[in-house]
Amino acid sequence: MAKAKLAVPFASMSGKLDGKSEIYMTNRYGRVVMSNYPKHRDPKTITPHQRELNAKFSQVVKQAKLEMENPERRAYWQQLFDHQNPRQYATLRGFIIAQLNKQQ
Repeated sequence: MAKAKLAVPFASMSGKLDGKSEIYMTNRYGRVVMSNYPKHRDPKTITPHQRELNAKFSQVVKQAKLEMENPERRAYWQQLFDHQNPRQYATLRGFIIAQLNKQQ
């Protein structure tokens, strides 16, 4: 994904440049990022293994949401998150999802 440093009039732009464009711009973490639109797969071409991985990941995300809602568990995860060395994850949510995914 390309990162762009744009002049002032373009610094806050997001979306497509025109109706036929395959490139869009968006703001992520305070930076303007330019990327191609994702190519969505036909659901018929997804293999059973991919479906299994997708189902597993959606379960992990649901579990992470429950962990974030529980104040005691959130404090536990926050302590682990704060002591990452080197720091690999930018957000607590991403850290929890990664750790839960490793456990399963």
